[in-house]
Amino acid sequence: MAWARTTQRVLAALIAVGVAAQFFLAGAGAFGATSFAAHRALGWVLLLLAGVAFLIALAALKLVRHSAALLLVVVVQVILGVLGTGTQPWFGALHSLNALAVMAAAGTLARRAWVPARRCVDPPSGGLRARRPGIPS
Repeated sequence: MAWARTTQRVLAALIAVGVAAQFFLAGAGAFGATSFAAHRALGWVLLLLAGVAFLIALAALKLVRHSAALLLVVVVQVILGVLGTGTQPWFGALHSLNALAVMAAAGTLARRAWVPARRCVDPPSGGLRARRPGIPS
C-alpha cells in the first residue's frame, strides 16, 4: 500500500500547513485586517482532510492512533468555534487554546508520516563498559 503512505504524507503536510495558516487567518480576523470567513472556511476544509486522513490510516493500518487523535481535536475545535460564535464567547476562548492541541497533533502526525520508524538499537559504548550495580568492573 505505497499509495496510502504517500497519501498520508501529503495529507499530514497539508494539514500542518493549514493549521499554521489558521493561526494567521485568526490573527488577521482578530485585528480587523479581514473577516473570519477565510478562517472559518479553512477550518471546515481541515476537518474534511483530517477525516480523510483517518480513513486512509484505517485502510492502511498505519498511523491510526495519530490520525484519530488529530481528527478528535479538530472535531473539538470545530465544535468550540461554532459554539463560541453562536452561543457563548468562553467557548471561543477555549477554541483558541485547543488550537495548540490541533497544532501539536498535526505536527506529530506529519513527523510520523515523513520520518520512518526507527528500530531500538543499543548505542555503541565507545570502548567504555557499562557498570552494573553489584558487579565489580
